Amino acid sequence: MSDIRGFLVLMASFVVTGVVIAADPPTADLRWDFRDGFVSSSGAVKATAGGLNGQISGDLVLADAGTGPMLLGGGANGMLSLAKNYKSVSRHLPTQDFSISCWIVLEEVMEWGSLFCCLQDNGDFEKGWLLGTRRGKPCLAVSSEGADDGNGMMTYLEGSKSMTLGKWHHIAGSYDGKTMKVFLDGEMVGESGVQSGPILYPEKAPLVIGSYVDDNENHPHIGAIQDVRLWRAELSAAEMRAVSRQKPGCTRSMPPRPPLAMVVAPYLQWGTTDGITVCFETNRPTMAVVEFGPTGNLGSSVVSDEPAKLHHVRIEGLETGTPYFYRVRVHHDGNPEGGVDGLETGTLTFQTAADSDTAFGFLVVGDTQNNPKVTKSVSDLAWGHRPNFIVHCGDLVGTGSNKREWVHQFFAGAADILCRYSMFPTLGNHEQNAALYYQYFTMPEPEYYYQYSWGNTDFFVVDTNKRIASDTDQVKWLERALAASKSTWKVVYHHHPAWTSDENDYGDTWKGGSDQGYPPVQKTLTPLYDKYGVDVVFNGHIHVYERTWPIKNGKTVEAGKGVVYITTGGGGGSLENFAPNRTWFSSNKRIGHHFMMVNVNGPEMEISAFDIEGRLFDRTVLKKESMDR
Repeated sequence: MSDIRGFLVLMASFVVTGVVIAADPPTADLRWDFRDGFVSSSGAVKATAGGLNGQISGDLVLADAGTGPMLLGGGANGMLSLAKNYKSVSRHLPTQDFSISCWIVLEEVMEWGSLFCCLQDNGDFEKGWLLGTRRGKPCLAVSSEGADDGNGMMTYLEGSKSMTLGKWHHIAGSYDGKTMKVFLDGEMVGESGVQSGPILYPEKAPLVIGSYVDDNENHPHIGAIQDVRLWRAELSAAEMRAVSRQKPGCTRSMPPRPPLAMVVAPYLQWGTTDGITVCFETNRPTMAVVEFGPTGNLGSSVVSDEPAKLHHVRIEGLETGTPYFYRVRVHHDGNPEGGVDGLETGTLTFQTAADSDTAFGFLVVGDTQNNPKVTKSVSDLAWGHRPNFIVHCGDLVGTGSNKREWVHQFFAGAADILCRYSMFPTLGNHEQNAALYYQYFTMPEPEYYYQYSWGNTDFFVVDTNKRIASDTDQVKWLERALAASKSTWKVVYHHHPAWTSDENDYGDTWKGGSDQGYPPVQKTLTPLYDKYGVDVVFNGHIHVYERTWPIKNGKTVEAGKGVVYITTGGGGGSLENFAPNRTWFSSNKRIGHHFMMVNVNGPEMEISAFDIEGRLFDRTVLKKESMDR
């Protein structure tokens, strides 16, 4: 009896001290730990368990800090692809109950991050699952049949605790058909009962480790990943704690950091007669030096104020209308002279704004959206024209809150001209008024509307996504600015059209009538354009090219007596079409991707439109024979 009593006491002590809790967890159905012999030189990865192999791509690489292998991603385009469509490997995947676990280092707080996912989350369509991060916290996402609202409904369960950047953490999640749970370092930090029943899978979705990927998004993980496991069962809290204690060898040391790199290459903003802003983004906080001068020898420099990833370095005291050379150097350790971890660009060029007596030309483009191929074509062709600066009529990207679209579609596609010419953008509806727009571009406050001058022309930039009415700050400012302008030419641009022959944005012209443009612009802004002698208004939004006859008081008038409105929405977005009947205001129109060059020489403005093969398809010349209207 005493032996039995002693045994029970011993077991009780094990329970109290947690030894029983630390029992080995069940064997995972799928596992990848990237050990020697399981990753080839070509990036082919063999599963440690489960037989589901994959392929590494992009900037996701195998690395070792001296204590064991891991995958290391720099946040550009890396992933471990297991299947282009999960259905080809669906026998490996859970139908309802599951648990996922992995060890990670997070180098940057991201809105959306994934370590392992199979999903489609496009607007209201939300199906699949994910283990990842959100805003620096562990996150489990599930869409189930029990919560289906017709096209799926995803719950993104965030943990209550944040991860420490640059440190190893164990994150995990589980679902049992009733309850979602998310874990950080063995502790449950979130629970939800919104989802129920079997997993609601989409018809098609990639199966990916190391990135949040669906049909229209790709958010790669920035940092390290190791020991990814999936069970087709729910693990208990005790089992999750046990998994978290099975630390892979690589966690004994800090992982190597992704190589220092430019996330966004240098691009120029706010070029004036005596200054310009040089902007760029690195993947880690850096100190930066911008060297510049009137020759390739440079000779002058400006140093950034403090370490940062996104830099906006202002150069002042420049000569009007003068070509300059510049180069960017960045260093991680804050010492641009003696730093070891650093990089520099090649020598680039810019030119300050012309004075009022100098001829100049500028590029006009709109709706580049999600088409880096077309953006690159426009960039290459525009470079051939050597514009002084760039006007963008909005919808630079398809989703303004998606950093990848900014980095890998817009900035990458237009890099060759953005590094040489200032761009003056306006907000489109696809920018979503997102923080990223205001982070990447620094216009004068309040930024969504502003004015600038180049040569003998004043430019007025308006945000037509906001309320357009005579009592708004923006419209009051616009009227004051137009009234005060004494320039030879007045140019306004905003995203939405005053007049358009589009087939269905303002009424289905195949079934009925149309407003033939955005009513608030027609009602509130066009009278100001008439009153204060605006010459040209550019807009995007409609993915076609259209130039109107001069218009005043809602009617076409002779040359020089009204405003010419030009829709230039052909920078890359999906093309649209025109109404079946000709509109009263249309002078020339074309369906196709395109860009424009506008050349100004004193009292003459030449407006030309080119397709993305470089062929001219429209040209008009405006002349100032009289300043009176």
